[in-house]
Amino acid sequence: MNGGQKNIVIGTAGHVDHGKTMLIKALTGIDTDRLKEEIERGMTIEPGFANLKLPSGKVASVVDVPGHERFIKNMLRGVSGIDIAVLVVASDDGVMPQTKEHLDILKLLNIQHGLIVLSKIDLVDDEVRLMAAEEVRSLVRETFLEDAPIVPFSAKTGQGIGGILRSIEDISRQVAEKDQNGTFRLSIDRAFTMAGYGTIVTGTVASGRIKQGDAAEIYPIGTTTSARNIQIHNRWVGEAVVGHRAGINLSNVKVESLERGMVLGEPGSLTTTHIINARFLYLPSNRHPIKDRTKVKFYAGTSEVIARVILMEKEKLDPGETSFVQFRLEGKAVLLPYDRYIIRTLSPVNTIGGGMVLEIGAKKHRSAQPGSVDRLKVLERRIDHEMVETFIRKEGFRPVKLSGLTNVLRLTQTEIKSACDHLLGEGKVVFVEDDLLIHKESRDHLKTEILAKLNGFHANNPNLKDASREDIRSRVFPVLHQRLYDDILQELKYEGKIDIEQGRLRISGFRLRLDEKQKHIYDHLDKTCRDHFFRPLPLNVLTRIKDRYGVKEVESVLMFMIGEGRLVRLNNHRLIHAEAIEEIKRRLKEHIEKSERVALAEFVEVLGLGRTQLQPIFDYLDAIRFTMRIGDYRVLHKGVKEAQDPTDNKI
Repeated sequence: MNGGQKNIVIGTAGHVDHGKTMLIKALTGIDTDRLKEEIERGMTIEPGFANLKLPSGKVASVVDVPGHERFIKNMLRGVSGIDIAVLVVASDDGVMPQTKEHLDILKLLNIQHGLIVLSKIDLVDDEVRLMAAEEVRSLVRETFLEDAPIVPFSAKTGQGIGGILRSIEDISRQVAEKDQNGTFRLSIDRAFTMAGYGTIVTGTVASGRIKQGDAAEIYPIGTTTSARNIQIHNRWVGEAVVGHRAGINLSNVKVESLERGMVLGEPGSLTTTHIINARFLYLPSNRHPIKDRTKVKFYAGTSEVIARVILMEKEKLDPGETSFVQFRLEGKAVLLPYDRYIIRTLSPVNTIGGGMVLEIGAKKHRSAQPGSVDRLKVLERRIDHEMVETFIRKEGFRPVKLSGLTNVLRLTQTEIKSACDHLLGEGKVVFVEDDLLIHKESRDHLKTEILAKLNGFHANNPNLKDASREDIRSRVFPVLHQRLYDDILQELKYEGKIDIEQGRLRISGFRLRLDEKQKHIYDHLDKTCRDHFFRPLPLNVLTRIKDRYGVKEVESVLMFMIGEGRLVRLNNHRLIHAEAIEEIKRRLKEHIEKSERVALAEFVEVLGLGRTQLQPIFDYLDAIRFTMRIGDYRVLHKGVKEAQDPTDNKI
């Protein structure tokens, strides 16, 4: 650990064979070329890592990245998360293609601090060295390195080592402290096994902290694991925090299941996405415009994925222009808003731009959809209460969990609470319950939609007096939050706009309507069922009525009569008049009050029905909680007993 000091990550950049690895070896004593192929070629292929002790005693992490154009993607994986960039330019070569490309990448990743090392000065005279320095100074004009020190260096003689160390020390004081209270996240750049420990992953802690023994999840595969051991600067420690270059020994994970580009994070804290909205800068060095729907390679953290660029503001983008864009990824990515990314072409492979992620898991952009660009402008401004309001409004009828906004918007809980208090004070959002909020506009729109769907139900079903709560809920929004729905229904009832009866809804003042033919069918069915009384209507009788008036017409009136409680349809599809049911209930209640219970066979004789006719009636009475079955007997339901007239039990 570093005694509570800032955790600094230093990364090299520059053209192949300009001396980056030799510089790190001179500063740290560590040769970061670790692969056999790297040693044989004399160039860095994969990012290498070392630790550097500064004059003050601070220890910084150092990342040595490849310079060769074929390995730029590996450079991108290594440079992710660095605080200080060291741009290395050889005095004998001067500025080269990858010098420019690396500088573009550093700018796109929004690196804020750095210095320039003019290497191999032992190979040139003063005049050539000065020319190289001037060329570099011209290159970095109007970039974050414009006023950076240029330190001459020779790996052969050691000249410049002291100046480089002092410059890094001075620059490190300018690096802002990192918030250690965020959600833990580490992009994996290496995964390997170590004898006696098992699986190890390495990377730079991008946010938060992880302690030995903490649970973690590997995204996007969803594997749960824990930090068995943690290593920083070749020492086993109890904790790694944001800014640390760390190795994490994972439990219960096979190294074969891991890939560079995966993310280690707190369980359940991150999401994978295929669609990203972002601000995109198309580099001025490009020769031709980029067109809508161009396929590219998308790099963020240590991941690489093929994507298609959807231009949201114009049909093409000229070199040097910026635009809001949507990336539709062919694979899964694990990102958060305000992460930086780089874009490269597929073939030939060149860095063409990059920018900042603004929204993850977005809907597919349609040019006809208004509001997308305005929403991204709000997210880009990063005004807390505007961002929170924009996200809550975007979710529409879905209430937003207050505690879940931390990861979505990259704000602290304190910032989110302050923003929500501001919005609540202005009446722009309202609580659904303790931790859930909905935008006031969405809630008002929801009330309007419920009334519209209920009016639509009545218009399409004039023969039904009401609708079920769940039917209307599913028509409005199938996954509508129950508490929100219930509260709005009660408001509408209080406002006199709807009636609620036994879990069913109707517009206040709605009256059923029957035409002359329907009234005739109504009277026929009513009389026929009344004539059969205790005996459920035989199916052949109902069939004759349907043959006479028409199946559709009769079923429509039946729904009307059942809806108003005039007829009852039993579970065997037979009909019985409601007056008959009431008389059966009266007789059944009297019988049970005398005998405390009744068997089906006993009541067959009371009503003069067969068992097959009576069984569905008993089932119906059980269903409406008038009776309940205990073994072969029925007793009155508890609610029926409690509803008895108290005068029945006079002493």
